[in-house]
Amino acid sequence: MVQGVSIADPYRWLEDQDSPETRAWIDQQNEYSESFLADLPSKEPIKERYTELLKVDRVGIPSEAGDRYFFSKRSADQDLSLICMREGLDGEDVVLVDPHPWSGDHSVSASFMGSSESGELMVYGIRKGGQDEVTVRIMDVGSKTDLPDSLPWGRYFGISIRPDLAGFFYTRFTDEEGSRVYYHRMGDDHTSDKLIFGEGYDPGKIIFAGISQDGKYLVVHVLYGSSSDKTDVFLRPLDGKEFIPVVKDVDGAFFAEEYMGKLYVLTNWMAPNNRILSVPVSNLPCSPDTWAEVIPEGEHVLDNGSGIADGKLLVQTLENVVSKARIYDLDGNMITEMELPSLGTMGQLSYRHDSKNLFYGFSSFHIPTTIYRYDLETNEKQVWAALNVPLNQDEIEVEQVWYRSKDSTRIPMFLVHKKGLKPNGKLPVYLTGYGGFNVSETAGFNATAVIWVENGGLFALPNLRGGG
Repeated sequence: MVQGVSIADPYRWLEDQDSPETRAWIDQQNEYSESFLADLPSKEPIKERYTELLKVDRVGIPSEAGDRYFFSKRSADQDLSLICMREGLDGEDVVLVDPHPWSGDHSVSASFMGSSESGELMVYGIRKGGQDEVTVRIMDVGSKTDLPDSLPWGRYFGISIRPDLAGFFYTRFTDEEGSRVYYHRMGDDHTSDKLIFGEGYDPGKIIFAGISQDGKYLVVHVLYGSSSDKTDVFLRPLDGKEFIPVVKDVDGAFFAEEYMGKLYVLTNWMAPNNRILSVPVSNLPCSPDTWAEVIPEGEHVLDNGSGIADGKLLVQTLENVVSKARIYDLDGNMITEMELPSLGTMGQLSYRHDSKNLFYGFSSFHIPTTIYRYDLETNEKQVWAALNVPLNQDEIEVEQVWYRSKDSTRIPMFLVHKKGLKPNGKLPVYLTGYGGFNVSETAGFNATAVIWVENGGLFALPNLRGGG
């Protein structure tokens, strides 16, 4: 019964996927489908084309530390990603961690978890299967050997190493207590690590702690649930004793980044589309309504990818489901808008306060994820890593059109087709969409779209309301 209306649910028995009835139903469905697909002449060519598009080498976005660049890498014939490093932008790829020998079935993997600011130490996790829990190791990068310092199997939210390498802060989560921030002094056993923050917060809160890039402060964010609709923020001098409340018990999301004695804060407080505020550390504690507004709320939502790079403000937005990125000075004056290759999606960003290098991923329906290095001094970009996918991007066109919904609201829709081909109402159309949970369907690489378009079809993705 939903709002007084009875709704029949004759398929509840299918929720038990291991029951004989469910297994028999699945077998019948597969048999029925196979009766159509078995003799389809294009079945094998389509399978081969999917393999060409999807079974490719992959490279993750790099993390810069000193003169070193850490990233993940997996070749097409490998099951697991390696953790690699380059000395300098044009250095050779050096494998630091190869998890393939760890398990016969390749169910044990490695994940990069961070590094020291100098790049001397690298933190990685060892994961079994799809578990959230990892075992944490610290590597001396120069010798490629693990230090005795480690953390046992558990759930960790970030590890931040002191600039002097004397120790590191980390958050550990347990179902009983929730998130707690600890400090580990190098050379000590983990059982003697000191609890420094988190008491009083229940397991529904997620706590992140990180050292500011200048090494002066420990910044703590307390998220009230995974949606982070409300956030508390605290600041402490690195070797201090007391935490200064930056934001506490305010109904809004806040993300703070310290730079040159100021906190720059991305927030949706009194600004549903987000804005950026600033406050001198010397003024804390003080109410957010006394902070200066650097980037005001606009028509489009400021993305969480916004931050400080090379002493400038990088502001990322999603405008009509298309990524945009602009660079401002610290007073909020726009310097330039970054030119992106196509209508598409700007992915994960990697940058530093003191480096002119900005790394970002970009993809569109016909552009596999490509990692660019953007020079924040010259505003020029170059490819840092590209997937070797056999695909002529110039033969495919992506456009955005608008249509009216039942209540006359204008809704955007992506159309993908061969270049020069105009939709005429007679082309075969592959139409798909999703609208829910505030998840936007953006223009990302899609092997199905490529194959459909290569064979003369039109691929359409409407951005349904409810999806962001």
